[in-house]
Amino acid sequence: MKTFRFEASLTLGKKEGTLPAQAVLRIQGLKVPASLRAYETAVQVETRPLLVQVSTRRPLSLKWRDAFDVLDAEKMESIGQGVVLNPFLPEKGKFKKEIRIDFLRALSGSEADMLAGLCREKGMKGLGEEEVREFSSLGEEQILSLGEKLEEEGKVKIISFSPLFFISRESFGFLCDKILAFLEQIRQRHPGQRGVALERIRKRFDLAEKVLALAVKTLERTGKALQVGQRLALHSQEVLLSPQEEKILQKLEEMCFQGEFQSVSLPEIQRQFRLSTERLERLLSLLIEREKIIPGPEGLYIHSRWLDEIINKVRALGKKEMTVQDFKAMTGLSRKYAIPLLELLDQMGVTQRKGAVREIL
Repeated sequence: MKTFRFEASLTLGKKEGTLPAQAVLRIQGLKVPASLRAYETAVQVETRPLLVQVSTRRPLSLKWRDAFDVLDAEKMESIGQGVVLNPFLPEKGKFKKEIRIDFLRALSGSEADMLAGLCREKGMKGLGEEEVREFSSLGEEQILSLGEKLEEEGKVKIISFSPLFFISRESFGFLCDKILAFLEQIRQRHPGQRGVALERIRKRFDLAEKVLALAVKTLERTGKALQVGQRLALHSQEVLLSPQEEKILQKLEEMCFQGEFQSVSLPEIQRQFRLSTERLERLLSLLIEREKIIPGPEGLYIHSRWLDEIINKVRALGKKEMTVQDFKAMTGLSRKYAIPLLELLDQMGVTQRKGAVREIL
């Protein structure tokens, strides 16, 4: 990817007092006119290289640590040497000088410092392997080794290995705190609502799916939040139901156990009990949380005890394989409901699809 703007460290020659606003870069065998802007004055940095922003008149394909010479724009004599730190400065955007300086100082260090700095810069969005490879000349094995070292040091978390995906520990902790604060905010605004849809949380914080999944697991493991279906709620959030709601809840559970949900749509249930969509979702979430029902494919809700009985029947068949017809005969289900339930058994590791049959595991 080519860029017109990048950030670098620059060491001026001893006779050069100040950084010129205009210069020529000798880089990758080319001479390219450029504008230079320092984040610090020479007096501020004393013996350290200057941290600068560079704007060129032609696009360049750069990598972290690419070296270049700075030439006087008139005499074309060398006045200093530079090293690329950040190849991809956005075309537009305002930057806080202090933040840029901290980031560039991290990029001025080792490969591990660079990777940790990139993770911090990406924040809650996380950092992918391809982004690191575009940024630097590091290979997959090098990135993995550095990531594992930083994870041992408590600086980053490896979200996934194939492909590699990282997030800084600092950003991940901040994200978890933000999610909890958001859940608390919703609880105060809507006391009767059980948590927040995961998709709403993902969009709220602009998260990758894998980052959200790890945050949810972490909050559950630490006892701060609880996932109920596709919603996340504060673990301490108590739901007080009216006697009428408890009766509706009992009826919903009975319908699941009797298999009536296989032929009754959610809109029909809403009409029968005069429930709003939000209220119905809250009651179903409570049944899931109490481990009474399990959400299945295509909007099915299955009673956990009934599902256990189905699993026991499958394993008691005494066969290694089972057809859809075998399953329909055993359960009395139509194909419309047998197929989604078989898919759920595949997901649970009870069966495994092999062509037209299911292998019983």
